[in-house]
Amino acid sequence: MNKDTLLNALNDYLLHIQLDPIGDITSKINAVEACRNYVAAIDGDVVNADWVKSNCIIILPAIDYQRKALKRKIDDAKIINDEEALSKARAEYRNLQPFLNLLKPFRTFIS
Repeated sequence: MNKDTLLNALNDYLLHIQLDPIGDITSKINAVEACRNYVAAIDGDVVNADWVKSNCIIILPAIDYQRKALKRKIDDAKIINDEEALSKARAEYRNLQPFLNLLKPFRTFIS
């Protein structure tokens, strides 16, 4: 699973929860930052599947948020006919799929 894809999702999710807070989000921010820092420190480009599973409560909302943001980018690129932006957004959207496949069994526990 691609390290950069997960790092992008965690960074974007962190910005989102800080800009639109609901109640005290200090623990959520700390948890997302800890995951982000761990992923950033990984040597190589692959994130361990067991680690992703053990942090699913943090990673799944980040992946969901990132997919929604990418879907908007894809739609916008289609409207303005920007093939380069469309291709880039679709590639990143596809890179999120292995994370979703891995975390699918955990979705019912988190929802």
